[in-house]
Amino acid sequence: MRIGLIAASEERAMTGMSDLRSAIKRHGHVPCEFLVDRAGVRMGNGKVSVFASADMHGITEEKLDGALLRNIGIVKDYEQLGQRIWTLRSLEICGTYVMNNVMPWLSASDKFSTLVTLSEAGLPVPDTVSSEDFFAGYRATREFKSSVIKPLRSGLGLGVFKVDDPDVAMHIFSYFVNVNKPIYVQRFLEKKGGGDYRIIVVGDKVIGAEFRKGKTWKSNISQGGVPRKAKINGEMSELAIKATKAMGLDFAGIDMVETKDGYYILETNPTVGWSGFKSVTGVDPAEHIVSHLISKLKA
Repeated sequence: MRIGLIAASEERAMTGMSDLRSAIKRHGHVPCEFLVDRAGVRMGNGKVSVFASADMHGITEEKLDGALLRNIGIVKDYEQLGQRIWTLRSLEICGTYVMNNVMPWLSASDKFSTLVTLSEAGLPVPDTVSSEDFFAGYRATREFKSSVIKPLRSGLGLGVFKVDDPDVAMHIFSYFVNVNKPIYVQRFLEKKGGGDYRIIVVGDKVIGAEFRKGKTWKSNISQGGVPRKAKINGEMSELAIKATKAMGLDFAGIDMVETKDGYYILETNPTVGWSGFKSVTGVDPAEHIVSHLISKLKA
């Protein structure tokens, strides 16, 4: 079978791609690069087809049995986002099983969408306010006292602020509003152990967990956080699996914290990175993800 690795040109060498490529080969299948920003869709005569690239001599229709979605690159506006998302949706329409499916992937990549979906499913998330009105943000920071302000679409802990003064928060909110960005503010949680858990779920199974503790309040590995292998209890495993299912994902990295009031799910990561996880747990997520994809293709 031909299995695509979906990325954008500038992100084609991102962490995990080589692991996935190796796992596909170990299973006796062929890994194929699929660059979403160079692909396109042709429509007409009652047919939709996807091509991976084009040149002056024509276009070649892409035929993939399955594909693994790693990223869609840096998106600069709504039309570009729509082009890339609907290119991948068209790939699914043409019969390719994309993992994670693009619409759940898009939803889980957005913090606002994630928390709405998890809340609807009755799962525990931090007190959060999302709005385009900076007075809503101001009221939330006054109520929450210590607050965390985040972009809706970001990763690696970048662009995330911890604020204890609502008047300082107003300066951040003013900037967000001036560049047409929504305000997303969350109650700061005092974490037991001073860090958080990254739990990786593939299918209906937790394959492992790490505990990450940073030099500051941020626990991200990219921000200097140090991972260690973690043993998690049945409640944490159940919450992680339920969160993955609620988001409609085949696999995910679930970020969770323990507090004096219990567990809270912070984020669901449909493009989970695993360099730190792999080094401390000895578990290769790529092997589990590829095995799960192949089982879906054979079903």
